[in-house]
Amino acid sequence: MIVLDIVNRTLRVAKALFASSAATKDVRFESMHNPSRYRGEHRVDYETCIGCDSCNKICPTHAITMKHLPFKKQNIVPEVNLSVCIFCGLCEDVCPTKPEKSIILSGGRYDMLSGGWHEDQNNFWVNVDVPQSYIDSRLEEEEAARVKKELAAKKKAAEAEAKKKAEAGKAPTEVQSGMPDFNKGVME
Repeated sequence: MIVLDIVNRTLRVAKALFASSAATKDVRFESMHNPSRYRGEHRVDYETCIGCDSCNKICPTHAITMKHLPFKKQNIVPEVNLSVCIFCGLCEDVCPTKPEKSIILSGGRYDMLSGGWHEDQNNFWVNVDVPQSYIDSRLEEEEAARVKKELAAKKKAAEAEAKKKAEAGKAPTEVQSGMPDFNKGVME
């Protein structure tokens, strides 16, 4: 029994000496493994984001800040600090946009989280880069909607004024077509 135990221990030691282990990797530059719970980097879709701020409110580590855009409506989009984020996925779960979410945990670069300390913390931010052409088109749409609303309000006010004059017994001096009323001076 003792001899068998000695042989087993000798074989285990010999096997360990000749087997390569994962500890031979330099983990400062290369990760040993990607954990199964790693969900990747965030992807933010600024076109579908409605600016509800719910992802910022639900984040347990306050890793999300809201970037302001020069629009009147939907004027904020999320930006994520990956050095603080715990990748819980609550931001994706609470996002109300349908059929696709505006903030998604997608594939990504695991090396950002496992590569050691970075002096430049900006490497850890998922920034939303909104192109200037998109901003210009949105501002033009908002201006067109504002002008259309003003014209509708003026038209409604003019119709209300004409209705008031008609009710007061005063006939308007000009007909709706823009022509003067020539029958006004004719005696009956």
